[in-house]
Amino acid sequence: MLPVRFLTAPDLGGNSDKGGGKISPRGRTYLAALGIASIVLVALLIYGLGTFNAPSASSSTETTAATTSYNTLASSAISSAADYTPAGYLQGSSRPLNPNETGLVSGGYAIYSNQGGALANMTILVFNSPASAQTYINSVISNAKDLSGYSNATSTLTGYQHYGVCYGYAESDPEGGEFVANGVCTKGNVYVQVHLAATSSLPSAEGDMAGFVGSVYKGLG
Repeated sequence: MLPVRFLTAPDLGGNSDKGGGKISPRGRTYLAALGIASIVLVALLIYGLGTFNAPSASSSTETTAATTSYNTLASSAISSAADYTPAGYLQGSSRPLNPNETGLVSGGYAIYSNQGGALANMTILVFNSPASAQTYINSVISNAKDLSGYSNATSTLTGYQHYGVCYGYAESDPEGGEFVANGVCTKGNVYVQVHLAATSSLPSAEGDMAGFVGSVYKGLG
C-alpha cells in the first residue's frame, strides 16, 4: 500500500516562488503517486477500513461560522474556490467521491499543479451538520498525530481556526527534493483536506497548502 499522507493560513494568496527547476525522476514518480495516495487515503477514511481513535473534545471557540450549515455540494465548493486558488496553479482532474461516512452528504476532490512541479490534492466533504463534520475531523486529527516523521504545521492555518477546527503537519523528504504539507480544517458542515507536495521548500509547500484551504473558505463566503 502507498504511504498514508493526509490531504489540507494566513497566506490567502499563496504566492510562493516556485522557481523553474526540473524535477528528478524520483520526484516525478513521487508527485505522480501523490494523487493516487491521497485518493486511497480518503477512500480508507470514508469506507471505514481504518480504525479511528475516539474523537477528542474540541477546544476551539464556537463561532457563527463554525456552526453554520452551508447548503452546497462538494463539486460546488470546489468550483467556488477556483477564483481564489494560489497563483500559478491550474486545475486538472476533478472527481466525485461516493459518500458512505456517517452524516456525509457529498464528497469530491480536485488535483492542481504548477510549472514549478508542485502538485496539490484538495478534497471536500460536505456533511449534514457541523457536528458530523466535527466528529469526522477529530478522528482524522487523532490518527494524524500518530504518524511519525511530521512536524506540526498548524500555525500555518491559524487564520482559519476561529471558523472551526484546523490541524496541519508537514515533512521534508529525507532524500531531499520533495516537501509535503498537509492541512485539514472545517467550516461549519464542510470539511477541507489539502495535501500538497512541492520541490522548492517546506515553507513554500506550507504556504500554498494554506492558500488552498483559504480558497475554499473564501468560496463558501
